[in-house]
Amino acid sequence: MVRYNKKYIGKERGFGGIVEAKEFFVNILHVSSPDLLHDLLNITEHRRIRAGELLVREGERQREFPFLIKGILRGFYLDINGHDITDCFGFSCGTPAMSYNSNRFPSPISIEALSDCELLCLREKAVEEIMKKHPQLLEIYNAMLQNAFQIHWEIKNMICQHSAMERYLWFCKSYPGLVDQVRNKYIASFLGMTPVTLSRLRRTLREENVPEET
Repeated sequence: MVRYNKKYIGKERGFGGIVEAKEFFVNILHVSSPDLLHDLLNITEHRRIRAGELLVREGERQREFPFLIKGILRGFYLDINGHDITDCFGFSCGTPAMSYNSNRFPSPISIEALSDCELLCLREKAVEEIMKKHPQLLEIYNAMLQNAFQIHWEIKNMICQHSAMERYLWFCKSYPGLVDQVRNKYIASFLGMTPVTLSRLRRTLREENVPEET
């Protein structure tokens, strides 16, 4: 599960229905083929999950391709001691809510809704068939993989080669607004620090009147 940089410009009344789904495919995934758009709309399901529910559990196989429309998701796994480790966050409209780049393998993480979420879900088998018919869908899929790899290495570099303060300020910039919506322990786990360290960093910034988000 990765961030998706494009922002969705939707209707104030919320997401749902064929009109909004069409706008998502055109504005976020940049589907330009009318035939491809038609086929995608026919295999798309609009789904809501509540805060605390799991979209997928570690070890399960995802049998669909979900995209986040609204809300906050967290990917996490358990370490050898049973500790909950946050692996990723999803918060932007268009984020692929998939734990692996292929649905043929068990998920290495669980994906949890941290708030009430809305998603568009595409049926796995149908996507594979449509991809054979429409080269543009394969191009879109490959672009998503490239984006995922880029973000993966950005996170790995930040966690391994930067100070705790640098990691936290990077998080504030890359995940705007999440510091006020997500529990400290999840953010601390994601950034490779303790909640105590994170609280100390936030207190230092407040005392020095340094904005967390720039």
